[in-house]
Amino acid sequence: MSRRFTNVYIFLHSVGDLFILLVSYLCALYFSLGSLYYLLDTKYQQLFVYLNLIYLLSGKLSGTFNMYRNTQITTIATMLVKLFFFQVILSFSYIVVFKDFNETFKISREALLYTYSISFVLTTIWRFSFFKLVRYFRAKGYNTKKAIIIGAGPAGQEFKRMLEGRMEFGISVLGFFDDEPERFPQIQHLIKGNLKEAKLFARENQIDEIFCALPYKQEEKIIDLITFSEKYLIRLKIVPNFTHFLTTQFHKLEIDYFDTYPVMMLRQEPLEIFINRVAKRGFDFVFTIAVSLTILWWLIPLIAILIKINSKGPVFFVQERTGIKNKSFKVYKFRTMFVNGDSDSIQATKGDSRITPIGAFLRKSNLDEIPQFINVFLGHMSIIGPRPHMLKHTEEYSKIIDKFMVRHFIKPGITGWAQVNGFRGETRNPEEMEERVKADIWYIENWSFLLDIRIVFMTIFNMIRGEEKAY
Repeated sequence: MSRRFTNVYIFLHSVGDLFILLVSYLCALYFSLGSLYYLLDTKYQQLFVYLNLIYLLSGKLSGTFNMYRNTQITTIATMLVKLFFFQVILSFSYIVVFKDFNETFKISREALLYTYSISFVLTTIWRFSFFKLVRYFRAKGYNTKKAIIIGAGPAGQEFKRMLEGRMEFGISVLGFFDDEPERFPQIQHLIKGNLKEAKLFARENQIDEIFCALPYKQEEKIIDLITFSEKYLIRLKIVPNFTHFLTTQFHKLEIDYFDTYPVMMLRQEPLEIFINRVAKRGFDFVFTIAVSLTILWWLIPLIAILIKINSKGPVFFVQERTGIKNKSFKVYKFRTMFVNGDSDSIQATKGDSRITPIGAFLRKSNLDEIPQFINVFLGHMSIIGPRPHMLKHTEEYSKIIDKFMVRHFIKPGITGWAQVNGFRGETRNPEEMEERVKADIWYIENWSFLLDIRIVFMTIFNMIRGEEKAY
């Protein structure tokens, strides 16, 4: 977005957030203390001023004011969580510090909890509604930026097609410019001229952005464009010209810096960041303990009795599966089949005669996966992640499906993004497995704490509703 509209965007966000903070604070005083007269109390007036100040500080720390045209909704959600995390920490620190200095300084902690609980809900609704509204108006042609593409090759053409399909970015491409237009007869009508003519066109038409899709070997032309764009205050953005060996359905490039050297990584992996891994492991541990204390302590013995009554054999089915970094581990499940010699090589199919009556129910309800909380507790698995495959299937599919092994960059999960989107159970052909792999890689590249929470609720909903491929 233009700098002017970016400032308006940030201003509207900030005003909306601060207004919501005021409303939430008033509601909190009324609900927790029973009256708004506490606003006349100096310490509550001081507290409100402080809450506004720490909002501004937290906004800076969380990056919530860094909004761009291509900012994704998951990024906004992550920023919101960080924003409120900093606010809660700083506001409660305020109470502790002032209490130490002045024993008569007493502030209702309940009022703060109400304030941030109400504020979080209202701010989330406000931010996402504003996000959707802005994108809607951009898709209708408002607040658009004018752009041209230098280089009419495959990279430039693919980039233009992407922008046309994502009108919410608000970028209108007025044409291509290339010194060799005869090489691209299929888009001849879209090529406005050569690179020299591009400069004149950009100035006369007040172009906001130039996207350079020239091959890197044309270094002199690229440097000339950089000099021109800086002189006339037109933003220049480089479109990497190596789409011929990157498959866009899998890769999401990330740029990192080693000193002053930019290095492109094939995919963004949030779980490479230490604090994210700590947060995910903390969620796994707390969730497992909570489920164990409330459900598993009575459900596991009950299911074990039913399995023993229904058929001969052990209660648990233990099998080697592929885990993180291709290391094998023993996964625990309730036994759902009669004891047979094909369990380690043949997947269950619809109407499989090996499945016991109680096993059919356990599979349909996903309760056969319950013992995998043991694997989570031991650190072999996570609550959310790609489902672990039998070693035989890992060996087979890794040879015929591109990027199959990428899913092993993180711990496998009891449930995952692929499963809640229907890619579960029996895979009849490589195409079905390829779709599952795509979903798993998308999860690896887009992980967030909120995404894990979303998958948990989707899993519970699917268990209640029932799934077609749960057999």
